[in-house]
Amino acid sequence: MLRHIALAAIIGVVGAGTASATTTVVNGSCAAITTGCLFNGNINSSAGGTNGYLAAQNAFNTYNDTHPTAGADIALTVLFASNDAGFPGSLTGGTGASGTWSLPGFIVDYIAVKASDQFVLYKISPASSGNWNTNDIPFHQNPHALSHLVFFGSKDVGSVPEPASWAMMLGGFGMVGGAMRSRRKAAVSFG
Repeated sequence: MLRHIALAAIIGVVGAGTASATTTVVNGSCAAITTGCLFNGNINSSAGGTNGYLAAQNAFNTYNDTHPTAGADIALTVLFASNDAGFPGSLTGGTGASGTWSLPGFIVDYIAVKASDQFVLYKISPASSGNWNTNDIPFHQNPHALSHLVFFGSKDVGSVPEPASWAMMLGGFGMVGGAMRSRRKAAVSFG
C-alpha cells in the first residue's frame, strides 16, 4: 500500500512539472499585425484549448497592451483550417514553403500560417484568395514546410441576395406593375 502511495506521489510530481503547451506571441516579433506576428505554439479552427484560435486572439490582445504599435485588439471569427475535413477551398504548395489559397464565397481578413512549433498571424485586406509562405517562421535562414493554414473572416453575402431579399424585390415589382396597370385603365376610361 505504501508503495502505491509513493508511486502516485512521484507520478503527481512529474505530472505537475509538465506544463501544457500555450500560445504566446514571440516578444519583439510583432511590429504590427498587418506585417505578421510570430507566435509559439499551435493554432487550429477549434475555439477551445491551448491550440484553439481564441488562445491566439487572447495572446495577441494581451501582448498589444504593452506593445501598442502591434495594433488594436483583434476579434477572430474562424472560417476553416486547411486541414479540416471538408475544407471548401483550395491550396497549392501544401507540402512546401509557399503557395496560394482560395476560398470562393468567403471573405478572409486574417490568416494564420502554421509550420513547425510556431505560426504567424496576419491581418490582410479582405480577400477570397491570396498567397502564403512560411518565410516569417525562423529556421536557420531556410523556410519550414507548411503544416496548415487557418482562415478568419465571413461568408461573402454581397454577391448573392438572401431569399428574403429576392421575395421583397419580386413583391415590389408586382406592386409597381399592378399600380401601372390600374393607372392605364383610369386614363383610358371614358365617362
